[in-house]
Amino acid sequence: MMRRIVDYELEGWISSYSTAMGSPRRGEPKVTWQQRVQYAVGHAINDYYTLIPAVRLRTPIQVLLNRRWPRNQNDFPDPVFYWQVYNRVVDQLALITGMMIYDYPVALYENWTMKSDALGMQISIIFQALWQDRGDPTRVTVQKFLLEDNEELVKAFTHLTNVFWHGAFGRPPGIIEVYTLLDERKHDIAGESLDLQASLDYVRLLADARDSEIQDMGEKERHVVASPEIA
Repeated sequence: MMRRIVDYELEGWISSYSTAMGSPRRGEPKVTWQQRVQYAVGHAINDYYTLIPAVRLRTPIQVLLNRRWPRNQNDFPDPVFYWQVYNRVVDQLALITGMMIYDYPVALYENWTMKSDALGMQISIIFQALWQDRGDPTRVTVQKFLLEDNEELVKAFTHLTNVFWHGAFGRPPGIIEVYTLLDERKHDIAGESLDLQASLDYVRLLADARDSEIQDMGEKERHVVASPEIA
């Protein structure tokens, strides 16, 4: 059976090293405030770009964000932080979407899958927004929206997208844009600057490390179940 890489599963595994030094403490919510905000952001962007430009002009993205914004402030460290996050996300989304108010993405939150013969793996990625260059239809800008600036997440998405694009279209993506909303940053990575072999090696090593950890955890669980109870 061919190995399968799913982008959001890989991102969750990478993020687990950044959010805590081990398992969450007892009593902490299983769904974090970051996940709740990311969910609201994703739907707001999707809802906004689905509208025709004439309606976008009369619909602030803040209105769309409010539809799914988390109401429970207890999920956040404190009320002040809750409103800081909200205001910063609103400001960043208004700035980003305002630059493309009259344009339509060629793909919006679509799940694409391809088989990488070079890796012997199936790669599945949810592309949040893809934009076609007006002067060169073969040149596509790939946009990714993250809450916080995580170097490993940016690197993983960049290499995974490069491998996907080469396997699916035989060329690198035009530009990869990764927005980190709470940090008010934007990473611009030109596809031409990416080396395919380096991306293949990175994705292979990342997949091997993740699979190895999952296998080790399975071995430990089987060992615990098989071990006799101590009297």
